Amino acid sequence: MIVLSYGMTKSGSTLAFELCKAILEKSGFPQRRLPDGVVAPGRRINFLEPVTLETIGRLSSEVGSKEIIAVKLHEGGSAQVRKAVAQEIERGNVRLHVNYRDLREVALSLIDAGEKARKNGQHAFSEFHRLEDTYTDIGRQLEICRRWGSVRGALHLFYNEVGFDTATAVQRICENIGLPTLDPQATGEVIDAVFDRAFTQKNKAVKDRYKDLTIRQSENLLDSIPGAKPFVNRVCSRGDLSWFNREPAGDAS
Repeated sequence: MIVLSYGMTKSGSTLAFELCKAILEKSGFPQRRLPDGVVAPGRRINFLEPVTLETIGRLSSEVGSKEIIAVKLHEGGSAQVRKAVAQEIERGNVRLHVNYRDLREVALSLIDAGEKARKNGQHAFSEFHRLEDTYTDIGRQLEICRRWGSVRGALHLFYNEVGFDTATAVQRICENIGLPTLDPQATGEVIDAVFDRAFTQKNKAVKDRYKDLTIRQSENLLDSIPGAKPFVNRVCSRGDLSWFNREPAGDAS
C-alpha cells in the first residue's frame, strides 16, 4: 500500500507526514527511502514530484506487496490522476491523506518562512514580506487542496487536530490505513518520536494563530483569495467537509 500524504505548503503537512511514518514504523512497516526516479531525487524523504499517472505507476511498481510506504506531495494531479487514485483506494492499494489549515495561519507561516529565508540568504519563500504577498500562492494551493480533498475515500486531517489533539489523529490514521489501534503507550511513543525527534519544520506551533491578525487584516485576506471565506468558515470552523465535494467547473487539469 502507498499512503499519499498531501498538504498545502505551511499547513502542517510535514508534521502530518512524519506522524503517518511514525505510526507505520510502530506498526511494523519500515519506511525505506525509495529510489531516485521513483520519488524526487535529492530529497531526504519520499517526496513525489511531479504527480502524474506515470509517477504513480512507478510508485506502485516499486512498493512491495508486504510494504506500506508513506509518500509526501504538495502539487496537484490531473483529473485522470485523481480518478486513478480513487480507484486504487477502492482496491485497497492506496490511501490519501489531505492535510489542511486555516488560510490566515498559512499566510502568517509563509511570512515567517520569508523572514527566515532572507536572514539566511535563501531563495525559497524569500518573496513573502506582507500578507498581500501570500494571496496568489495560497489561492493556487487552495484549488489544489479542493481537488485532492474531493477524491473519494480521502482522509481529511485538520492542522488543529494533528498538532494539538494528536492522539485522536493517530487513531484516525490507523483506522484509515487498516492498522490495529495503538494502545495509549504506543500512541505516546509515536507522538514523542514525531515532536521530539522527527524533522517537522516547526515554526511557532500555536493553535488558532489567526487571532494574531486584526479583524480588518483577516477580512481582507478572506475576501482577496477566491474560495477562502467558505473554506475557512465551513471546513476549518465547522468541519463541513462537503465543501470539497464539488469539482471545480471546467476542471480538466
